[in-house]
Amino acid sequence: MTISIPNDGMVITTATVLPEWLDYNNHMNVAYYIAAFDIGIDELKTVYGIDSDYISNEQCSTVALEAHITYQNEASLGEELQIRSRILDFDSKRTHLYQEMYHDDDLLATQETLSISFDLNARKSQPFAPMIAANIEAMCRAQRALPRPEWVGRAVGTRKGKPVA
Repeated sequence: MTISIPNDGMVITTATVLPEWLDYNNHMNVAYYIAAFDIGIDELKTVYGIDSDYISNEQCSTVALEAHITYQNEASLGEELQIRSRILDFDSKRTHLYQEMYHDDDLLATQETLSISFDLNARKSQPFAPMIAANIEAMCRAQRALPRPEWVGRAVGTRKGKPVA
């Protein structure tokens, strides 16, 4: 398999808001923000070597351990979305992914995901294969010049450190 790492380590994927993605407010339902981000994650994984052939042949993939989404603006029917995906950090089993979703120049949402390498037969985590780990490292090196996104590491809450009365 030939891998082509983007020069800046950023993988850009597009998706279009479909009618079935709309909710009762006539904008994209929160579940489909996750679905669109997942399309971006699948493309990111393909770039570093975990594509459908690899998953089928090696019985290895990744699974999400944790995710955090921020919603900035709404998406509407027919809009083309651009999902920008990158790897912020990694270790022998895990990747810390970051994604931004845009329509034109408008930031619609962000997502941070912690994923882990997963053996589909044993149904447990395992280290990345050496080739996959090398590709992930190359992607991280390529994107080192990119600034750390301001949205990374945010927590959910209404008042920092203050109990609800």
